[in-house]
Amino acid sequence: MKKLAIKGASVLALAGFLSKILAALYRFPYQNLVGDQGFYAFQQVYPFYAIITTLSLIALPNFLSSLIHSSNQPKEETHQFFQLSLILSVLSFVVLTLLSQPIAKLMGQEKLAGPFVMAILPLLLVPFLSLYRGRAQAKQDMVTTAVSQVIEQSIRVVLIICAALMFTRLSTNVYTISFLAMLGSFIGGLVALVYLMFFSPFKLQGLFTNFTALQPKGKIIQKFGLSSLVFTFFMVYMLILQMIDVFFVKNALMHLPQIKTSNQAEILKGIYDRGQPFLQLGLVFTTSILTDSLPKLTRAKQISKKIWDNVTYLAIALTVGLVILLPEMNDVLFKSHAHVLSLQIFVCQIPIISMIQLYHHDLFLVGKNKMSGLILLSGLVLKLVSVYPLTVLYGLNGAALSSLISLLLVLIFYSLYSRKLPRQLFNFHFWFAILMMGAVVILGNHILTISERWLALFKLTILSGLGAATFFKVFNVSPREFLN
Repeated sequence: MKKLAIKGASVLALAGFLSKILAALYRFPYQNLVGDQGFYAFQQVYPFYAIITTLSLIALPNFLSSLIHSSNQPKEETHQFFQLSLILSVLSFVVLTLLSQPIAKLMGQEKLAGPFVMAILPLLLVPFLSLYRGRAQAKQDMVTTAVSQVIEQSIRVVLIICAALMFTRLSTNVYTISFLAMLGSFIGGLVALVYLMFFSPFKLQGLFTNFTALQPKGKIIQKFGLSSLVFTFFMVYMLILQMIDVFFVKNALMHLPQIKTSNQAEILKGIYDRGQPFLQLGLVFTTSILTDSLPKLTRAKQISKKIWDNVTYLAIALTVGLVILLPEMNDVLFKSHAHVLSLQIFVCQIPIISMIQLYHHDLFLVGKNKMSGLILLSGLVLKLVSVYPLTVLYGLNGAALSSLISLLLVLIFYSLYSRKLPRQLFNFHFWFAILMMGAVVILGNHILTISERWLALFKLTILSGLGAATFFKVFNVSPREFLN
C-alpha cells in the first residue's frame, strides 16, 4: 500500500509538472498574438480562476481524502462535504457575479466585468471536481486525478490559443478575447469533469438528501481545521500576491507623469505581467523537487539537507541565468526590450519563494501551522501597504520590488522562527560556480550577435546549455545527482 501511495504521488507530481509547464509556455504565444494590452486583460482576471482551480485540484480533494480516511461514517461525511461545497460555490458565484461591475472598477477597467464573470464560472465545477478527485485519492488512485489535470490544462491551453488567433482575424477587442480565453478555461474543467464521471464508479444519486441539515455541515467546517486552512492559504499565496497587483498596479501607473491614458497604463501593466511566465518556469523545477519528495518527508518528519541544498542551489542558479539572459529573452519571446529591469527584479523572487516553500513545509511537518500562517500573513500586509506607493514612485520597478521585499520579509521571519539559516548561501564553492557560469553566458552572449529572431532563440538555447554545463562542472556535481 505504501509503495502504491508513493507511486501515485509521483504520478500526480509528474502531472503537476506537465501542467505547470503548459501553464507557463502558452503565455508566450498568447502575448505575441494579442499584444501587451491583451495580455493585461487576461492577466487581470487570471488569479481568480487560478485560485478556484487550486481549490478543486489540490486543497479540497486532499481534505476530502483525509476526511474519508479518518471518518467512521465516510459516506455520510462525503455527502455533507459535497453539499457544503456546492452551497458555498453557488453562493460565492452569485455574489461575485452581482459585484462584477464594482470589482472591475476597482481593477481600473469596467470592461473587465465580463472576463471576470467567466473567470469565476469554474466555481460551479468545484464541488463536483473536488468530490471525484478526493474520492479517487482516498483509494490511492492518483492516476485518475493526474489524467484529469492534464486533460483540463491541455484543452484549456488549446482553447486559449484559439481565442488569441481569433483576435488576429475576427475581433480587435482585447476584453472579448479575454472573455473567450476564460471560457476556454471553463470548458477545460468541464471536459475534465466528464472524464472523471465516466471513469469513476461513483454516482451522484443520493447526494442531495437532507440538503438543509445545517449541523452536519458545521461539523465538516470544524474538521477543516487550522492545518488545512494554512495549507490552502500557502497553495494560493502567490496568486493572492498577483491579485493585489491586479487591484493596485494599473491604478498606481495612472499617476506616472508619462501616462496620459488608461490604454497606456494597461499596456505598461501588460509588460509587467510578462514576468509571470518567467517566474512560473523558474519555479517549476524547484517546486517539483519538493513535491516529488513529499511522501518521504511525511514519514521522516523533516526536510533533508540534500533537498535544502538541491532546491536552494538550483533556484539561485536558474535565477542568475534568467537575469543575465532576460534582455535577450524579452526581445526574442515578446519582440520588445521594454522595462527589462522590472522583469529582472521580478524573477529574483524565484530563490526566495523556493526557500519559503522549504521553511513552510518544515514547519508544516512538525505542526507549527499557526505561526506559519502568521508569517505568510505579514508578507501580504507589507505587499498591500507598499505596492501602490512604490509603483507611483518607481513605476514597474517599484511594483516588482513590492513583491520582492514582501517575500524577503517572509523568508527572514521563517528563518528567525525556525532558527535555521540557509547555510547554502555561505558556500564559496557554489558562488564561484555561479560566477563562472555567469561569465561564460555573458561572454557567449557578447560574441554571438544575432538579429534574426528564430536564430536568436537557438542562440539562447546554446547559451543556457553552456551556462548549465559550466555550473555543474565547476560545482563538481552531475545534473542527475543534483535533481534526484
